[in-house]
This record gives sequence, C-alpha cells and structure tokens, in this order.
Amino acid sequence: MRRVRDRRQDFHAQSARQIVDGNALVVLEDLNAAAMTAAARGSVAELGVRIRQKSGLNRAILDKGWHSFELAVRNCARRTGATVRTVNPAHTSTTCPVCGRVYPDNRKSQARFVCTACGHKEHADAVGAKNTLARGHAGHRAWRPRRQPVREAPTSVKPQGINAPTA
Repeated sequence: MRRVRDRRQDFHAQSARQIVDGNALVVLEDLNAAAMTAAARGSVAELGVRIRQKSGLNRAILDKGWHSFELAVRNCARRTGATVRTVNPAHTSTTCPVCGRVYPDNRKSQARFVCTACGHKEHADAVGAKNTLARGHAGHRAWRPRRQPVREAPTSVKPQGINAPTA
C-alpha cells in the first residue's frame, strides 16, 4: 500500500505542476467526499439497497485521493503565485454554457449534453468544466507578472500594476 500511496502522490504532484504552471487561476469543484461515500446500510426497519455496489463506488471515490490532489495543486500554486478557487459543483453538468438554462434533461447520458432550450450539443464533461471555470472566473483578474505568458486573458480592460499586460 505504501507503493500505491507513493505513486498516487507522485502522480498528483506531476499533474498539479502541469495544471498550475502558466495559469493564473485554477478552479476546482468543492466536492464533499465524506457525504459522497456515506454508507448505504439503511436501518433495522428498512434495509439499504445495492449495498455492494455502493461500497465499490465508495472504494473507487476514496482511491482517487481528491483531497491529496487539491493539496498538491495548492502547494504548487503557492510557489508560482496562482490563485486556487473552489466552487460549488451543483448543476455544473446540467447548465447550458450558451444560454444558461438549468434543466436535468439537458444531460441525455453520461457523455452527451443537449440543451432543451437552445439545442447546444457538446460532451457533458466539457460542459461541466466550462461551467466550473466560468464560476471560478467571477471577480478574478487573470494576469500575473511572470516570465511565462498567462493562458487566460485579463478580465479588466485597464489592468493595474507596474508590469501588467495591456488588453
């Protein structure tokens, strides 16, 4: 298990470095892993359903080490000056990034998103990532003086600072 833990930590550190390097803003979903991995046992009066499936799902969720990855991202961001924000993950995969309509039927399957209002079609995970990033951009100026260029454009027309890039 020590080998597995070390490999996971190494993967988290390398992935965090790739994500943080050159980005002024990193947005993560504020996932509640404790609530997501709650037991499905039920009570004496009413037994739980699909207990084996739930225990397998819990094991898979905990095996990813989301908290460890967030800590690695925050540690790398401290060294580079990037901002790390967490946003509420509610309805990110059912909100249309074009028209903003939130409807559960927008997500047709695990991978397919079709807006019922405007007809926008895209991969559901890409829609969730766009909505998460849009929530994280609220009130954030996406530049920082560094030798490397920043991948996001500034949100302010007139950025402040000595070495601030112009819009």
